[in-house]
Amino acid sequence: MRPILPLLALLLLGGPSLQGQTKAFVNVNVLPMDRERVLEEHTVLVRDGRIDEVAPAHRVQLPPGAEIIECEGLYLMPGLADMHITLPSSEATEEQVKDFLRLFLANGVTVIRGMEGSPSHLQIKRRIASGSLLGPTVYAGAPPLGGRIGRDPRGAIGLMMSHRSAGYDFLPIGGDVPPLVWDSLAEEAHSRGYTFGGTIPAGIGLRRALSSGISTVEHLDGYLQEVVSDDVKERMARGESVPLRIQLEAVEGRKMRAISAHTRSSDTWVVPTLYRGEMMHGPVNVDSLLNQPEMRYVPSFISEGWILEATSRGPLPEETARLLKQVRGRILRALTMAGVGVMMGTDSPAMFNVPGFSLRNELRSMADAGLTPYEIIVTGTRNVAEYARKELLEPGNFGTVEEGNRADLVLLRRNPFDDLEALWDQEGVMLGGRWIPREEMDGWLQSMAGRFGGQVGTCP
Repeated sequence: MRPILPLLALLLLGGPSLQGQTKAFVNVNVLPMDRERVLEEHTVLVRDGRIDEVAPAHRVQLPPGAEIIECEGLYLMPGLADMHITLPSSEATEEQVKDFLRLFLANGVTVIRGMEGSPSHLQIKRRIASGSLLGPTVYAGAPPLGGRIGRDPRGAIGLMMSHRSAGYDFLPIGGDVPPLVWDSLAEEAHSRGYTFGGTIPAGIGLRRALSSGISTVEHLDGYLQEVVSDDVKERMARGESVPLRIQLEAVEGRKMRAISAHTRSSDTWVVPTLYRGEMMHGPVNVDSLLNQPEMRYVPSFISEGWILEATSRGPLPEETARLLKQVRGRILRALTMAGVGVMMGTDSPAMFNVPGFSLRNELRSMADAGLTPYEIIVTGTRNVAEYARKELLEPGNFGTVEEGNRADLVLLRRNPFDDLEALWDQEGVMLGGRWIPREEMDGWLQSMAGRFGGQVGTCP
């Protein structure tokens, strides 16, 4: 254990953490994430849940009584975000909600964005904000609009505004939305300063969605149809059923660049969820997935549902799945090169995507697509803060290590710019100024493993 003053020792023994106590990360290497750089041997002071000072260690006068965390050789960076998850339902117990949130914190995730909203999600959001429940900052999406919900403009607008009044941060789109409803909804949302995003309705298409001001596109939805050759696109427009493999083989790089530029000029954000796509469409080895270490933290009724889903679906032919992964990776790379605001997200707890841990798989998929470690980490830090500020009209005072920002931080033993896997080699996490040492988080995981260990479902 590294040298720490008595107050921190009390924390390690389970004593209370005082958010108002000044804390000092001393002799730490800072990854501020304002750009790709490392500030070596700095001191970061945290007071009242905010970053009070960031400066070379020899220039900082430590306040009397400050709680010192000695960080020689360690790296301090902003907390990560998972921008596409589903929060627990109203039927979840208090213990299940706490477990769910702790899985994120134990992986350095300090911000989450919930889709598929319900009133219980607003309760979770408010309890976390008030300090009565420990968990990442929550941005809560409303119940999705689409399909049979909101079939006429007036009804859709009324529904959207009632969700806003209730406290939901944005309106997710899922399923079909008639063009007249879409246009009315988009116009009203912009005039009221409310944001909407999600998957792309078939009758709208990606280009129209971008031009009308959709805030986020989830799962890279709609992009494949925009990057195929003109011949294939015309066949699809005529209603012809073009096999997916033919579409994938007809992808054109110039069209990727064009739609990426359109996305950038529309100020639209993209949450690619690459790993989710691989799990949905590629071959899945259920036994191997069940043997993942994080499955120890999953109750059997969840894992059994995942097994049923995995064994009842028909995966794509292996070569088609390989091509799909490759094309989706190329689209993500083109979006990144165009300067589009990409945000990391996992669709957890979708099939075998354990909350928090699923981010590890997503980041590996992003690396496979050709993104650098810095480009990947930006999608879960600075980009998220910019999205919150521009789209949700929130302060967005997080995502970088700078004075005045909320002290949502992760202390690492290695530099993740050199190796992304270093993101999971954590000394501890700070959440709004509350220091959570690795020992405390390991205690949470051990408790879950004790309750769920040996209960993981088995593949029939």
